[in-house]
Amino acid sequence: MKIVILGPDGAGKSSVIHEVMDKLNRGDRVVKMRHLKPRLAFPQHVVPGAIVIDPHSKPPRSALTSLAKIFVWLMEEWYVNLLQDKKETLLICDRYYHDLLVDPKRYRYGGPRWAARMIGALMPRPDLWMLLDAPTEVLRERKQEVPPEETTRQRQAYLAFVRSQRNHVIIDASQSLHKVISDVENAITGALIEDVGKRG
Repeated sequence: MKIVILGPDGAGKSSVIHEVMDKLNRGDRVVKMRHLKPRLAFPQHVVPGAIVIDPHSKPPRSALTSLAKIFVWLMEEWYVNLLQDKKETLLICDRYYHDLLVDPKRYRYGGPRWAARMIGALMPRPDLWMLLDAPTEVLRERKQEVPPEETTRQRQAYLAFVRSQRNHVIIDASQSLHKVISDVENAITGALIEDVGKRG
């Protein structure tokens, strides 16, 4: 089962995922976490949760390079989905390809938007989309990596995207960390129970 957790900067994704992973790993199920995407063709040493001071500081790549990168991303995602990810494993993804659709500047995407959306439509779908959402002022209290209007835009874009997906949960990330972790854990448990029911 694959669960994708999305959210604007300041939503607390890294902290929540760390705590939830710690709790879920105490059971019998194999639980793994992946940050953003597979690194098969272009391995990189990425530190999940690392602080990005200015995610929009670098210029976009050329259209050709951008298109090549998202195509490789698509191929990697399907390779892992079909040949590496085991059905009995719970995979929690910290961000996913569709982050690029919300914030193309962060990923230095310089290709046409229609191509990015087309690749997004071809990506393997997770079993559950989970959005950590909070009011702009709460997000800004925690992180100020982008201007306020960009935080608001990203929040609205994430909400619009997640609400368009069939299997989704929106978690109020303005709550205490303990309550957010509890809500996320309950949503994951519910998805696992539903998955067992489908198989039965």
